[in-house]
Order: sequence, then structure tokens, then C-alpha cells
Amino acid sequence: MTTVGLVLSVATEFIENEREPLSKQDCELKAFYRLAVKLKHAFPQLPICLMMDGLYAAGPVFDLCQHHQWKFLITFKEGSMPSVWQEFTSLKQCAPENALCQKTKEGNHQAYAWVSQLDYEARSLNILEVQEQSPPTGNKRFVWITNFGLQAGNVSILAEKGGRLRWKIENEGFNVQKNGGYGLEHAFSRNPIAIKNFYLLLQIAHTMSQLMEKGSLLKNPIAKVFGSLRNFGSALREAFTHCVFHFDSAFFARRIQIRFAFDSG
Repeated sequence: MTTVGLVLSVATEFIENEREPLSKQDCELKAFYRLAVKLKHAFPQLPICLMMDGLYAAGPVFDLCQHHQWKFLITFKEGSMPSVWQEFTSLKQCAPENALCQKTKEGNHQAYAWVSQLDYEARSLNILEVQEQSPPTGNKRFVWITNFGLQAGNVSILAEKGGRLRWKIENEGFNVQKNGGYGLEHAFSRNPIAIKNFYLLLQIAHTMSQLMEKGSLLKNPIAKVFGSLRNFGSALREAFTHCVFHFDSAFFARRIQIRFAFDSG
């Protein structure tokens, strides 16, 4: 069961390079290790699957996921782990039973291949590949490193609802924040604290928009009164600008429930 187009940011870990002098440069990988500690603390029992790009194809990331009992699907590129890539390329030719061909409902042809339990510095990794022939857009190839067990019954689900779903984060997450009226790429300030505060407020606004657009909270009233979410957003901005809200009132003490539409894909 997957929600229809819902992408919520549940945590943000900033890259800290504002202080001078810096003994070591901060980066996305270091920020991930800090974020992992916070995620495990906030959601200790939650089953988590991490969908990450090739930057995170590294031994310490694999070890951390194993320690926290997290699953992962990490984009795998030839240059990131050359020895593993070469072994995968060789072994998949020797294991024709680890292959699956199918046709999608859009008419695209998909060819899956996988190799399990590849050794990498005393670790065991699984590699999944899918090559897709799509007449309108040409051929596509995707490869992932994963700790999911691979078999003919689950490789399609892992690819379509796992590895390739990472692009939903890019397209319906960051891309919307950049080009959907939120102004993520605009330099509103050079002060690092102000920049962080702005981005957190931006995330709140994006979350509120999705809750209204995808959920049942205000969908019908918005259509009847305002006509569109854009009009409602303008009215909400004016309200926050000119009205004083008393959050200790009975109105804000009421509990609400938001329901979402699901598909069976």
C-alpha cells in the first residue's frame, strides 16, 4: 500500500560549514551518520528502509544499517566499488536462474538480474539490476546494492516500490520545494541561522500543503469556499499576517484525524 504522491520530510540534518576556522569539512555522508542517531532515537521500533544514492555505498553505512536492523536500497555505480561491480558483472552471466523478464502495464519490457551474497570486506551484499526498454524515452538501466533477500517473487516490487521510488523524493519533494512556489533556491539571507529557520518553515508549509491536498482535512471545504488550494494558501498567508491566534483556545485543543487515499499498487 502506498500513499498517492505523499512525500513528507520527517527530519533534517544540516551540513555545518559556517564556522571558521574548520578543522574538517562537513559533508552529506557525515551528516547522515548524525541523522541516523536521531532517527533511531526518535523511531526505535520503526521498520525503516533507506533509499540512497551512490554516495552512501560505503562499508560504514552498511554496518550502521546492520546494527540498527534497517533495510537499504542504494544506487550502485561502476566507479563507486569497482571490485564488487566487476564481480557482479561476471557472476550474473553464470547464474541464468537469477533472471526475470516481464512487461509492464505501460508496455515497457523489463529484464531483471541479481546476484546474492557478494563478499565485500567481510560483508555480504546483494546486487539487483533492471534494464528497461521504453520506446518513448529509450533504454534505462538501474542497479542497487541491498540487504534484502532477492528472488523472482520480490525483485520487481523492490525495484518499482523501493529503488526507483527514491525519485519521488527528488521530484515531489525537493523539486516542488525548488520550483513549486516555495523559493528553496532563493537566497533570502546569508545568515546561517536564518537560512535554517527558513528551510524548516518551508518544510512545514510543504507538509501542510500535502496534508490539505492529499488528505481529507480540508479538501471539500476548500473546493466549496476557496475554489483551489492556491486561493486557500493566499487566504491563509493573509490570516497569518494580520490575525492573532490564541493557541490555548478550545479550537486548537480539539483532536482531528486526517485520512488519505490509498492505491493498491
